[in-house]
Amino acid sequence: MNINKIAIASLSMMSASWINPAFALDLYVDSNTQQIYAAPGENRVKLGSFEKKEEIDKLKATLKAEIEAELKSKQPAQADKQANTSEVISSLNADSTNTDLTDNVATVETQPKVKKGYSPANLSYGKNGFEFKTDDNKFSLAIQNRVQARFAEPFDGDPRTLADLDKDEKSFMIRRARSKLNGHAYVPWLKYYLQYDWSQPVLRDLNLTVDKYKWAQVRVGRGKVSYNNERVTSSGSQQFVNRSIVNDVFTVDRQQGIEVKGNLFSGTWYDMTYYAGVYTGLGVGERNNDDGNMMYSGRLQWNALGGEMKFSQSDIEFHEQPALNISVAANSNRSKCTAFETDSRSCRNLTDVNAAGTARYRSPSETFEKGGAKSGQYEISQMMEEIHFKWNGFSFLHELHAKRIKDTLNNDQETKLLGGFVQAGYFPNRQIMAIPENIELAGRYAFVDMDTDRDNDKQTELSAVINYFLEGHFNKLSLQLSRLSIEDPIKLEKDNETRVWAQWDFSF
Repeated sequence: MNINKIAIASLSMMSASWINPAFALDLYVDSNTQQIYAAPGENRVKLGSFEKKEEIDKLKATLKAEIEAELKSKQPAQADKQANTSEVISSLNADSTNTDLTDNVATVETQPKVKKGYSPANLSYGKNGFEFKTDDNKFSLAIQNRVQARFAEPFDGDPRTLADLDKDEKSFMIRRARSKLNGHAYVPWLKYYLQYDWSQPVLRDLNLTVDKYKWAQVRVGRGKVSYNNERVTSSGSQQFVNRSIVNDVFTVDRQQGIEVKGNLFSGTWYDMTYYAGVYTGLGVGERNNDDGNMMYSGRLQWNALGGEMKFSQSDIEFHEQPALNISVAANSNRSKCTAFETDSRSCRNLTDVNAAGTARYRSPSETFEKGGAKSGQYEISQMMEEIHFKWNGFSFLHELHAKRIKDTLNNDQETKLLGGFVQAGYFPNRQIMAIPENIELAGRYAFVDMDTDRDNDKQTELSAVINYFLEGHFNKLSLQLSRLSIEDPIKLEKDNETRVWAQWDFSF
């Protein structure tokens, strides 16, 4: 039994003692002689019932022993319970004529102990999903999931050869299925972010950010290199179903390392945002570097109008004032990689042929003895310029990329690549009221030149998309039509194909 049960039992026993003959004595007085008797009789008037003191003392001693035995059988009680129990025991040792134990017994009620390091929390739902936050704001956690269901015909990927245009892989697919966790710990400016992709599967992001000063935020861990808008913008916040044909060739993708970001001169005409980072340079699939060289990256952004815009496409905010960001970026790396993709085999090789018609770039997944790339074989440097504009439902994005690849094992032979795109979108409801306000129309032109010193190797994309935003980028339907063309520098042939994408992007 616990202390509360003992207290209730003791109260019941004391109540019983007041009516039990074993503990009380009835006395009578003779109205004529004034003598006291213990039994009723003629001319005898009852004085009342009187408890026997020795029996009450015996009962109290029994209760005290039971309480002490209960305490000894448990771990040391909480401080507040000890205090209340001591009051009961003291009361039992007090004047034995005081038989009213009701007030003392009531004090045995237990109180929950507040654990050290424990803080109450609340739950809400916001832009980052389900959000947990402690009342003292020391910890927070937001959980969000995203599903991207897509239909592709006749194929899903970006073609790089004439053979790719002949693929017949019409299919429905779960293109992306991801979970995100983000929040802060201990202090509001120490933030964390984690993203896992269940469709591949792969840990895409895991990093910590010290976000105490606007002019210098430090991120450590795995994440996207802040190089160009198209790659940094989440696939869930793209204007089109997927990124352009430029992305796979020029992206530096996700890397493991440290990055510093800062916003300077905010509110002035020379408002600037900078990014600078040092990374291992092998993507996210390798724990250790393949050589002693690191990847270095930097981006400088002039927030010419409207301040710094987030990495997000389509003007779903309907900017009342024009916003314009102009950026330049540079990146250098030496490794066995000539391309990147976020999966378990992140370090890739570009698809291209040399004059002999054989693969120009070795595969990093094979050993050098079997024809694969050697550690540190390719020295790469690249640059990018970008223009991003939004105003009143209209959005515009342009990127131009240049990339140089030096093969250090092939007489330092250099290959120069060029690529870029321009895209624009608009919500026609701003001009034609009959069209629903959450419908956007957009178009894009993109090109890639795999070798600027060689003819007949261009790749182009001409796309149109219609977006229906049910809940901004969190819940949208998209239908995209693309015309893709490929030139073969060896066969001197050109061909094209039409690709259809239909997609539902859903976040919760």
